[in-house]
Amino acid sequence: MSVDDKAKRQVDLRGLICPEPVLRTKKLLDDASIESVEAIVDGEVNVNNLNRLARSLKMQFASESKDDNFVVTIERKESAAAAGSVASASSHSHVDPANMKASTTAQSEVGNVVFLGKDKFGDGDPEFSTTLLNMFLQTMFESGQRPRALLMANTGVRLMAPDSPALKVLNDFKEAGCDVLACGLCVEFYGLKGKIPVEQITNMFAICEYIFAADKVISP
Repeated sequence: MSVDDKAKRQVDLRGLICPEPVLRTKKLLDDASIESVEAIVDGEVNVNNLNRLARSLKMQFASESKDDNFVVTIERKESAAAAGSVASASSHSHVDPANMKASTTAQSEVGNVVFLGKDKFGDGDPEFSTTLLNMFLQTMFESGQRPRALLMANTGVRLMAPDSPALKVLNDFKEAGCDVLACGLCVEFYGLKGKIPVEQITNMFAICEYIFAADKVISP
């Protein structure tokens, strides 16, 4: 095996449950001798999750569709520059614009994070608690509070459903520049796949990154 072969890895991540594709890719990239990883994944959600991983590691990202799957390439910036940015020259490679609005990563940015692990505020009457949570989000927005991100997991992902009374204020936060993201595994479990924009679906690895990089985590 040549030196170049040793510096590159190819991995098939199809069929794996979130966040396994991200964790396996990161494990490879944690090896400093590996300059690039080419991963085959199924579904745009995995493409977006690997894009976020590349940003968090400050590496180059490119993807292309192939049959019913996607081929994602993540490589260290220095190796990409030395290679003359071959990926950017390909007419089939692209960077998901929905995921590139932020020039820095969750690791390098500071700020507050709101974690919503349920679709209610507290543990009182279910209907009243749902109203309270919507009121909390609206009050936070109208008072000018702009957290780094609003992260939803477990029943919290229901807040992003098309019929959710909280959807409008969550979209307001998104338009204001906040990252509004839902756990992909939770989205599938609660039957919301296809009902939440793909670019707003993330994974537990990314959620952990946001939480541990935050100045403060708020969970009503």
